[in-house]
Amino acid sequence: MSERTCAACAYAIQPTPQQQFNAFMARWTCPLTCMNHPDSPGVLHDTWPGNTCRNFRAKAEPKPQTVLPEPPNDTIRYIALTQGKYAIVDAADYAWLNQWKWCAARTGNQWYAYRKHHGKTLCMHRLIMNPPTGMVVDHINGNGLDNRRVNLRICTQRQNTWNHGRRKQDNATSRFIGVHRDKRHPGKCYVRVTRDGQATNLGPFDDEVEAARARDRIALELHGPFAYLNFPDEAPAENKASNQG
Repeated sequence: MSERTCAACAYAIQPTPQQQFNAFMARWTCPLTCMNHPDSPGVLHDTWPGNTCRNFRAKAEPKPQTVLPEPPNDTIRYIALTQGKYAIVDAADYAWLNQWKWCAARTGNQWYAYRKHHGKTLCMHRLIMNPPTGMVVDHINGNGLDNRRVNLRICTQRQNTWNHGRRKQDNATSRFIGVHRDKRHPGKCYVRVTRDGQATNLGPFDDEVEAARARDRIALELHGPFAYLNFPDEAPAENKASNQG
């Protein structure tokens, strides 16, 4: 923790480079300028770095820089964001995207990369895919910071919602999406898949894994390639590319 001196106070204004140079040439110490000195409220007041006063307020700690990992191969690059996050992009898009400063924002339990432009919010995944009006961009593997083109697809808002099944609630009674246990029937598992407000229910199942596989089959029938699967590696070949991750 810094000492409670003017040099470490948020109200102290550092001298300009020209003032520092003049002080150096004159062989004297350049004072700080206080914006909230107790002896002169509302008036700028010269003070010295080692002074203290009751109005001390510590400077904000500098934000840590995002440390980027080493890309696993030449086709992938990482772009640093705020809040210690980073986006994954194709090497072919890196130079174009990295010319701007990007931020990280959380929506629910998902993180996304965005930047501001003339007061508007521009999301990285939408900038890459440039979807037509009324369409959205879906992250196939559920990672909102994975903006490789192979992980992005243009779809309707409804299709995008189907792929959000991966967002399991904290109070879920099963480790699998779409599977729940009923306290009235201990040891039994049930399945529920919804499309357009209509729910399909299955069960009971004695085995949680069996229930999860049954849920995947129904999800594929209802949602097709936009279905989130508990076992994507067991999906038919035509669906595997859409359920990676």
